[in-house]
Amino acid sequence: MTAAEAPRVFETPGGLSVSYRGRLLYSGRDPAALPRRIAAACDPGPSRLHLAPSPLLWYGMAELLSSIGPGSAVLCVEADPALERMAREAMPPELAADRRLAFPSAATVEAALEAARALGSFRSCALSALSGGESLNAPLYRSMAAALSAEFEAAWRNRAALMILGERWARNIFDNAASLPEIAPAPLPRFPGPAAVCGAGPSLEAALGLLQRASSRGELSIIACDTALETLLSAGIKPDLAVCLEAQAHNLPDFTCLGSRPISLVADISSHPATFRAARGPKHLTAVRITRSPFMSRMAAALREGGAAALEAPPLGSVGVHACHLARSASTGSLFACGLDFSFPAGKTHARGCPALTAEERSQTRLRRWPRQYESSFRDRALRLPGGLVSDPILLSYARLLSDIALRDREAGPESPALYDLRGGGPAIGARALSLAEAEILISREAASARSQSPSPAAEMDERAAFDPSRAAAAIGAFIQGEIGMLERLRASMRGSHLLGKDEFLSLLRDLDYLWWSFPDQDRLGELPQDLTNRLVPRVEFWLERLSSLRARA
Repeated sequence: MTAAEAPRVFETPGGLSVSYRGRLLYSGRDPAALPRRIAAACDPGPSRLHLAPSPLLWYGMAELLSSIGPGSAVLCVEADPALERMAREAMPPELAADRRLAFPSAATVEAALEAARALGSFRSCALSALSGGESLNAPLYRSMAAALSAEFEAAWRNRAALMILGERWARNIFDNAASLPEIAPAPLPRFPGPAAVCGAGPSLEAALGLLQRASSRGELSIIACDTALETLLSAGIKPDLAVCLEAQAHNLPDFTCLGSRPISLVADISSHPATFRAARGPKHLTAVRITRSPFMSRMAAALREGGAAALEAPPLGSVGVHACHLARSASTGSLFACGLDFSFPAGKTHARGCPALTAEERSQTRLRRWPRQYESSFRDRALRLPGGLVSDPILLSYARLLSDIALRDREAGPESPALYDLRGGGPAIGARALSLAEAEILISREAASARSQSPSPAAEMDERAAFDPSRAAAAIGAFIQGEIGMLERLRASMRGSHLLGKDEFLSLLRDLDYLWWSFPDQDRLGELPQDLTNRLVPRVEFWLERLSSLRARA
């Protein structure tokens, strides 16, 4: 780097300032004045992460740290190597020692997310630019702030889900683990060429003709959400893969339409245990990382030790988004979204044939018509969209999540699968919209290309024979025994028969995180208040009894 390219630090009447690339990065009169005013005016709300790009000479940073609210922190980033070196050399020792501040060496979105996780748990992200250096890489810093905000929003959404379903998820995971030898999961199949990901939204009806023709010609693989099964089967379309993510028993009627017909099913380790008995045919397993959890890490390790093929997946919430994630791994060609509507016309939430509609049809009388369908259209949280469609904040959050996945795929390069939108409307999902006629031409062209590269259009051979039930039973038995051992240590300490130090007790409690997934005040865990400890006692006893029963099965 030449002297002309290096940042220049120079004296002003109010202190040192910086110029770089032909611009002043601080004032030429009083460099520290504006950063201090910005810092003093920061949002003092609790649990906020303040993203401070380009700290340079650290003006205003001490004031920012004194102004932030409880549970808040500051994440400093610098994308320019020359300015990063200068900032590290100028960093005051008291700031370097402050645990509320981080300054990672890499200025990437991934590094910012990792540094934020190490700093703590936050409700929101605020961009606090204390120098003009922020303008040199503004798009990157805005992307970081957006990614951090999205992660915090997802974390709080997942936490709310844990409060409601956490114990059910944990029960299902243990029950399904104990049944692993009977489930005998096979590796996720691979499908050459394009694939359609079918949700149960009303727009699926319009695509049924295309799906039937293309799949009957062997040009298109069908990956279906469980609720869409009856609609597809009624149109003469047998899905190549059915996807289930439901932890409760609500979705079990979705499989009634199968009768004795076999189908390849991929369900999560947290799915309701009856799901694996509801469908005949090969079973495939996913392991959704419900939360950043020591328990889930141990569970994943036990599955690997037991030789169970389980595709790890992020917590996506919606079975439709989850199915798209799976399709990216299962298909070698483009993906076509059908029925992933995340909205609906007033009075019709699903495609015809779905259990939600058939149940309403059976309950109709001369004076009572579609009550639950219309109720869904006019509830308080309903949002009106263009085209006469209805949605709600949860459905729209799923659409945004799918858009984010599609955007990351495009940024990853041309080798990532393209996603096409065949819905004909609804909230954006980050995919290029195609008419059904255009899609049919593209599917035929891609299928012909795939056939020329692969001698067989069928899915790859099922490797179920490689699964060893004895090995799985031994691994899961050891896993359950390990959980019982940790629970017994915790119980002994709580009873006073084998006291642990506070740090050791807290470490054990955090390892057994499923004990308190449903606690709304889990942030107080580190304080060990008596009321929270009292609520843990019956949870420990419950899990010891349940796991002892499962140990006998495994």
